[in-house]
Amino acid sequence: MLRFVSKAAFAAVALSASAAPAFAQSSALSPAIKELAAAAAKDGEMTVTWSNSTMGGQKGAKAFETGINKMFGINIKVSWAPGDSMPNVGNQVATTQQNGLPSPTDVYMGFSRNMAVLLDRNLFHSAPWKSYFPDSLTDEIVEFDTYVKVVSATLGFTYNHALAPSKPEKLEDFLKPEWKGKFGTTAFGAGFDQIAAKEAWGPEKTIEFAKKFSDGAAGFLRCNEMGRLSSGEFLALVTDCSGDSAREFARTKGAPLSRVVAPDVPLVSYFYFAVPKNAKASNLGKLFVAHALTKEGQAIIRDQTFGDLHLMPESIVANELAAAEKIAGKKFANGDIAWQKTNDAGNAAQQEVAKILASGSKK
Repeated sequence: MLRFVSKAAFAAVALSASAAPAFAQSSALSPAIKELAAAAAKDGEMTVTWSNSTMGGQKGAKAFETGINKMFGINIKVSWAPGDSMPNVGNQVATTQQNGLPSPTDVYMGFSRNMAVLLDRNLFHSAPWKSYFPDSLTDEIVEFDTYVKVVSATLGFTYNHALAPSKPEKLEDFLKPEWKGKFGTTAFGAGFDQIAAKEAWGPEKTIEFAKKFSDGAAGFLRCNEMGRLSSGEFLALVTDCSGDSAREFARTKGAPLSRVVAPDVPLVSYFYFAVPKNAKASNLGKLFVAHALTKEGQAIIRDQTFGDLHLMPESIVANELAAAEKIAGKKFANGDIAWQKTNDAGNAAQQEVAKILASGSKK
């Protein structure tokens, strides 16, 4: 019979349903998150813009859509649009906002260093995050009432343990003769801001290392190109951004890849979600972010990225971090946005390292 209902009548029914969500877990939800979910239901539809390898791309967007609808008893749609790198999407958010245009994404995802660069531009909504889920959206997870940590990242490298000429245990092992011409790196010097931090090597040692390191590198690749390691085209990626791609390839494809957290770079950094002030669906964007910090949301992130936030229960990254801290003999420092704002010398060193790598004309 539904097919005979007029479009106008159907829309009215849908609007009425979305305006009064039938919360599936009503007793477990705070009044604040119920209110947000009701407002988000009126938004109806949102867009996330990031690369296909970020949060599962289109497949991940659908998983979040299903999870949000199930948890809050609403009927919203999450669309995915292919996006550029995180820094470039952040620039697009800033440019559109400056020109009075809608954001290309209703939720922005960025690394701690990206977020620190954007911090002073005041691009994102603050929200009473802790009132939504008091047990998970804590002061340790939310920064400046605006930026919400969703995935932890340690600095390390991934290598093909079936073909490696020797077992690398620290960054300097890649200066050994047997590794020359066998490992790849990123064109922008991923992680060298942390290597050059005061908690690690400092700028001078890092830049001297980069000169020797660049001579031995065989070429450039992206952090998610694990297929090029498993095939033997490169035998290692130094550094690898976070290790999520290595875990994915090892577990889903049986690739002979091992990942090492650099013990002499004792920092844990983060990927964040934030809702642009010029988002077209800001309430739904906030609900998306809050949901990501539930047990169910973290399970989706784990399924799509093979990573998660080490501060949350059931985290797989927490075990990896604990093992790395045991080897290092110390607790890793917190490389969050606030820390990044104190790392000017490390960030300047990374820019210098990127120039050194580019001068080697790696392909």
